[in-house]
Amino acid sequence: MIENRTDIRAYDREEMYRIVAENTMDTIVLVDSEAIVRYVSPSIHALTGYSVEEYEGMDAFGLIVPEDRGRIREWLMKAIETKTPVDVDYRILHTDGGLVYVETRVKPVLDADNLVKYVVAVVRDVTRRKQTEQLLENILENVNALVWSTDKDFSRHHYFAGNTEKICSIPKEEIVERPIRIHDSIHPEDNDSLMGEVKQMLDKGVPVRKEFRWVHIPEEIKWGQLIVHPHQDGLGNVERLDGIILDINEKKRAELALEESEQRYKSLFEHNLDGVFSIELKNLHFVNANEAFERTTGIEMSKLTDRCFIGLIHDEDHPSVFRTLLEVMQQGEPRDIECRLARMDRGERIVSITFVPIFLSDKLNGVHGILKDITKRKQEERDLVRSEERSKFLQMSLNRLSSDLGNVMKVAELEKRLSDEVRSVLPMAIVRIEEGLDAQTLGDRHVADRIRIRIGEKPQPVYLCIEISEPLAKIEAEWLDTAVHYVKILYDNLHRTEDLMKRLEYLVGTNETPKWMLRLLFRLSEKERAALSSDLHDSVLQDLIIWYRKLESLRSANKFGNNAQAELVQIENGLLDAIHQIRITCNELRPPFLLKMGLVESLKSLFEYARMFSNYEIEFVAGELDAPLHEDQILGVYRIVQELLNNASKHSRANRVAMSLEDGGDHIRFRYADDGVGIDLAGLESSYQHMGIAGIEKRVLSLEGEVDVQSAPGQGFHVTVTFPKQTSER
Repeated sequence: MIENRTDIRAYDREEMYRIVAENTMDTIVLVDSEAIVRYVSPSIHALTGYSVEEYEGMDAFGLIVPEDRGRIREWLMKAIETKTPVDVDYRILHTDGGLVYVETRVKPVLDADNLVKYVVAVVRDVTRRKQTEQLLENILENVNALVWSTDKDFSRHHYFAGNTEKICSIPKEEIVERPIRIHDSIHPEDNDSLMGEVKQMLDKGVPVRKEFRWVHIPEEIKWGQLIVHPHQDGLGNVERLDGIILDINEKKRAELALEESEQRYKSLFEHNLDGVFSIELKNLHFVNANEAFERTTGIEMSKLTDRCFIGLIHDEDHPSVFRTLLEVMQQGEPRDIECRLARMDRGERIVSITFVPIFLSDKLNGVHGILKDITKRKQEERDLVRSEERSKFLQMSLNRLSSDLGNVMKVAELEKRLSDEVRSVLPMAIVRIEEGLDAQTLGDRHVADRIRIRIGEKPQPVYLCIEISEPLAKIEAEWLDTAVHYVKILYDNLHRTEDLMKRLEYLVGTNETPKWMLRLLFRLSEKERAALSSDLHDSVLQDLIIWYRKLESLRSANKFGNNAQAELVQIENGLLDAIHQIRITCNELRPPFLLKMGLVESLKSLFEYARMFSNYEIEFVAGELDAPLHEDQILGVYRIVQELLNNASKHSRANRVAMSLEDGGDHIRFRYADDGVGIDLAGLESSYQHMGIAGIEKRVLSLEGEVDVQSAPGQGFHVTVTFPKQTSER
């Protein structure tokens, strides 16, 4: 009877287990020690697509995704070794090719000897939950947030989601295994707060919202926000902590930038050295202004209320300023303008104003103004322009003087030429040449209203004396020193030459100057020309080049306004013109390749240059010369041609100039003819001298040749020069 009842109860219990196993949603799997499936519940078909008959007898690991098999084998061995249950999650392959995410509790079944005989696995399909978690993961990754749930001691996670490497540069696996690991990337000061007062609040069940700093990126601070809600049981004890960490770096940057911008704006407004003001749109009345605005305009800030901005501007500048304001309001873009202030009691005040539109909620709300006093800069620009014009004028004067000095043959002419040039440059000055002053007492002196500079000896000191009404500017003083330097080079030599000529005339006692003496004088003159050319080239020209390069370097290295930049470029161009003119003067004083090129080629080069500046045609014919010319002949003919071209440019008003050089057998013949106005040679002896004919005659005489000059009013000017081929070079 008892046995029957026991059998019935055992039967009922077995039937109950069968009913439970066959109808539960979880799948129950019995695996032997060889990992062969010995039993599986019918729900295996819904889970994997396999029937019970197909799955029983299979390798229990056959359905597991290959990437997960090794890990699951390790957990199974751990359960067998420890004889304790373990929970694992992994993926299996469905017969339709899909992936199924499962959670499994593995529990060893022991025999009578306490050995593991079977392993029972209860498998639950968590695919939908995993998909939901993945969706949450994607959402959290896009919003840069971490969501988690831990025990109250923060020792293990019940749940964790989010991109930890992006937020705090720690792999997610490390944080999942060791939740406290996240504190390694928190700023030490903030971490102390989190581990101290924040932890105390959480232990009391008080929710926490706390901002903190990340330090995982060297030399860069990033911000996060911790929001934690303690979950309590029925007795009020904290069971777990549910929290979220938000990346608030952009928000914090925006707050800090806004605060910094507000402080910067306030500081710029109040302490700006330039005048800053605001005006409203309706009547253009002032809203506020800083102290620099008051200093610049002379208007007290207390008197700006209800005052129109336009009234601050000079009447003549009203239209342009008002037009600029309208452009700012209509186009919503900043504009600059220069204008004058209306108050003239402190003299002319020129200002630069930058108008900047003020927008509030994308709507124009007013206009800011930045006012800068540029009176001094404008005056400097004007002075710079005047200085540039004065510099050009002085350079032209030096060019003119250096050119004329090449034709001066007497000390009196040299003194007169210097005096005339000084008067033309310094029109208010009284200029005279004084002789015999005490050199030791006076020397070269620049006094407030009187200047004395020694220019030579006669044999007593000779001075250029200038009385001026105001001190010379620096460039004028430099011009004067340069002009005197030119004169000093010639003065003593001309004086000695004149003295020598007078002694020769006295000794010869005739009107005919010895030809050898003329050759000597002309050689001395050429030597002086060469010396002057060398001095100009090695001193003045090099100084100009150095100043040009300094100016060019200064302009390139610094930022000037557009007007100042343009004016500096004009000064550079003026210096280049001066450099070019001095080079031309040096070439005229001593043609560099005259002897190497020969007379014919040198004359052709001279004519090419003269054609660029002359208003007449030049024709030149050169025949074949049987014998070479020596240096005196080449220089003599070249200087004669220079003098004739100079005469044609200044006096003849010719349309055509014809010249020829030909071999006449035992002599060389040079002819010159122009169709200019001509002169009366008999009646105008002084003009005849002035035109350099006497110099041409002496040149020809030094070459032992003859010159024939023919001219009459309206008949042009004709010169024929002949000289023997074999003139000695004594």
